[in-house]
Amino acid sequence: MKNFTYTRADTAQGAISLLSQNANSKFLGGGTNLVDLMREEVEQPDALIDVTGIASAGITELADGGISIGAAVRNTAVANHPLIRERYPVLSQAILFGASGQIRNMATVGGNLMQRTRCYYFYDEASRYNKRTPGAGCDAIGGFNRMHAISGDL
Repeated sequence: MKNFTYTRADTAQGAISLLSQNANSKFLGGGTNLVDLMREEVEQPDALIDVTGIASAGITELADGGISIGAAVRNTAVANHPLIRERYPVLSQAILFGASGQIRNMATVGGNLMQRTRCYYFYDEASRYNKRTPGAGCDAIGGFNRMHAISGDL
């Protein structure tokens, strides 16, 4: 893994300022996807900016009956929240069945929305993959795709 600096941002403006100081920075929440990518050397940031202290970590009921879930809310908190379990039981079940307890305890809602692809070819540096290297092509087309969740015409 490449060496990097770590800084904890106190405010959103501070996080943006830190990002502007180093274009090859990444925001860090739970880190469950980013740290994997760094270990595999797919992501190689020069700096990590911890935003866990500034992002919203609340789950609130809205006046119209909806629910607002903050970006820093951990997946375990979403899955176990009474309103989610009552009104959105499939969401709760999907979170509980989709990851181990260790991952759920660290992973955030914002991180889930921002995570990179889980495609086998993305992680394989020997493979061509457009999302890792734009314009490189994709070895999944016509290649071995047993690991894919959806098969068919790519």
